[in-house]
Amino acid sequence: MKIAVDGPAGSGKSTVSKVVAKNLGITYLDSGALYRACAYIGTVTGKDGAELVEAVSHAELEFDTAGKLFLTLNGKTEDISTVIRTPEIAAKVSAVAAMEDIRTLVTDKLRKMASKTSVIMDGRDIGTHVFPDAEYKFFLVASPRERARRRMKDFEAMGFNKTIDDIEAEIIKRDKQDSEREHAPLKKAADALEIDTTNLTIEQVISIITETASNK
Repeated sequence: MKIAVDGPAGSGKSTVSKVVAKNLGITYLDSGALYRACAYIGTVTGKDGAELVEAVSHAELEFDTAGKLFLTLNGKTEDISTVIRTPEIAAKVSAVAAMEDIRTLVTDKLRKMASKTSVIMDGRDIGTHVFPDAEYKFFLVASPRERARRRMKDFEAMGFNKTIDDIEAEIIKRDKQDSEREHAPLKKAADALEIDTTNLTIEQVISIITETASNK
C-alpha cells in the first residue's frame, strides 16, 4: 500500500504522516528531508549545479526505524535530521529541489526505499509524480498565516528567533517557487482528497487520513 500526502510548507504533512504510519503499521518516508539533505550537501561541500548533482549521486541517504536521516558522504556518516531543519537550509531547499537532475535522483531513491514495503510518503509531487498510482492520495492546505505560526513554533523550539511576518513572506515565496517550477511542480493530484487543516487539530487530520486508508 502506498499513501501520498502532498501540500505546501507548513500544512502539517510530516507531523500527520508520522502518526498515520504508526497507526497503520507502515513505513513513513519524508521526501522533503531528502531535498533538504541535498541542500545541506551543497552547503557543506560548497558545490552547486552539475557538481552538486554529482555529489548527491555518490551520497548515501538512509532513514532508520525511528525516522532519523543519516547521510554518508566521502566515507563519513552523520545524523542530519536536525541540521536540515535550520532556517539556512530552509532558505536554500526550494532552489535545489527545482533542479531536474536532483529531482530525478531523489525520486529514484524514494522509489527504491518504498519498493519492498507499504509506505506513507509526504512531499509536493508524491501523488502526481513519485507515486501517481498510489492507492490513497491527500492534499493538505492551510492559510499562509497559520502555516507561518506553525513554523515559528518549530524555529523557536530549535532556538531560532524569526518574526511571524518574515516567516509568512518566506512561505508565500516558496509556494510560488514550488508551484511554478518546471519539473514536477506542487499541485493537487486530480484524484486526491483535499483537506484544509487551518482550523483542524492534528488529531482530526490524522483521523481523516487513517480512517480513509483503513476503510476505502
